[in-house]
Amino acid sequence: MFFRLPVRSTQLKNAPIAVHHGVFHKQITLTGAVAFIVAGSIGAGILGIPYAISKVGIIPGIFYILTLGLLMMGLNLLIGELSIATGKPLQLVGFAREYLGVVGEWCMSAIVYATLCGGLIIYIIGEGISLAAIFGGSSFWWSISFFVCGSFFVIRGLRMIKQIEFFLLIGLLVVILSIVGLSANHISFDSFVHVNVSDLLLPYGVILFAFHKTTTIPEAYSLLKDKNRMFKKAIIFSDLIVISLYILFMIVVVGVTGRETTEIATIGLGKQVGHVVLILGNIFAIFAMATSFLVVGVSLKDSLCWDFKIKPAAAALYTLGIPLLIFVLGLRQFISALDIVGGVFISLELLLILLMYWRAKQMKHLEHGTFKLHHTVFLGVILFITFSIGVVYSVVKMF
Repeated sequence: MFFRLPVRSTQLKNAPIAVHHGVFHKQITLTGAVAFIVAGSIGAGILGIPYAISKVGIIPGIFYILTLGLLMMGLNLLIGELSIATGKPLQLVGFAREYLGVVGEWCMSAIVYATLCGGLIIYIIGEGISLAAIFGGSSFWWSISFFVCGSFFVIRGLRMIKQIEFFLLIGLLVVILSIVGLSANHISFDSFVHVNVSDLLLPYGVILFAFHKTTTIPEAYSLLKDKNRMFKKAIIFSDLIVISLYILFMIVVVGVTGRETTEIATIGLGKQVGHVVLILGNIFAIFAMATSFLVVGVSLKDSLCWDFKIKPAAAALYTLGIPLLIFVLGLRQFISALDIVGGVFISLELLLILLMYWRAKQMKHLEHGTFKLHHTVFLGVILFITFSIGVVYSVVKMF
C-alpha cells in the first residue's frame, strides 16, 4: 500500500533511484533517512503532548514520554526487521497480506484507513483553532476555509512536500528551538511539583499518536542507499531525536503554562510569553499540520486509486468527504480526536504488527536478521501488554 511500481524491480536493481509513493526519488543517505523518519513524526502530536502531560505532571510526563518512546523504538526496529526479511517495497497492508493472509490484510487496511482519516480530522480541527488564535473569528469557519484550500492541493496530487521533506524538517526544528529559547526564562518551577497519578493513563493516546510513524519505516527502507548497514542506525537516531525534542518542548510549555496549558500548546504558551511567541508558535502549528494534511491526504487518495482501483474523483471524495462529514457532525475537540486515533486505532495497528512479527518468526524468516535484536520475545510481551491495556482503556473511556 502507498507504493506503485511502474517498472519492474529488476530495471531498478542497479540504479541510484527508488520508487516512493509512485514517484522516482534519488536514494538517500543515513542523514536523509533520519530526517525522513523524524519529519514523519513531527506534526499535530507534539502540539497535544503538553496538554496531556499537564494533567499528570512534568516528572511523570518525562517518564511517560521516555517509556513510550523507547517502546516505540523497539517496535520500529521490529518493523525494520520485517522490511529486511521480505526485501520488498511493502507497506503495513502488504506485510499483513504476506504474514496474516487475506483476513489480516483487510483488518490492517481498515485500521490504516481509519487512522489516516482520523489524522485528517485532527489537522482540520487544529488548523481552525490555530488560525482563529492569530486572526480571530470562529475556529469552525477557519477549519472549513483551511479544508477548502487544502483539498485543492490534495485533489491536484501535490507531491512537492515529500520531495523537500529535509528542508521542511530543518525549518520546523528551527522554529521549535526558537520557541523554546524565547520561553525558557518564563518557566515556573512550581509547575514541576504538580503530580496527579490518578490520571496516569490519560496521555496514552495522545503520546502514542505523536510517536506513530510505522508507515514511514518501510518507506525509509525503500529509499535508503546502504540498507544493511544504515537502516538500524536511522531508526535509533531518529527515535532518540524525537524523544528528546518532545521532552524538551513539553518541559518548556508545561513549565510556563502549568495547569493552564491549552489543547494546542502554542496558543497558551503565546498568551503567557508574548505576541512574538504567539505568532511564531501558531505559524509553526499551522505549517506542521498543513504539510501533514497534504501528505496524508495525497497518500490516502493515491492508495485508493492504486490498491482498490477507485477512480480519482471518487477517491478524492472518500478521502476528503468522510473527515469533513465527521468534523461537521460534531468531532471538533483536538485532544479527544488525538486520543481516539492514538488510543484505539493506532494501538490496534501496533498489535497487528506484533502478530505479523510473531508469524514471521514462526516461518523462520527472521533467523538471519541483520539487526541482531536480542530479547525480542520479552519486548513483544511488554509491547502486547502495553497496547492491550491502552486500547481497552481508550475504548472504555469513549463510553
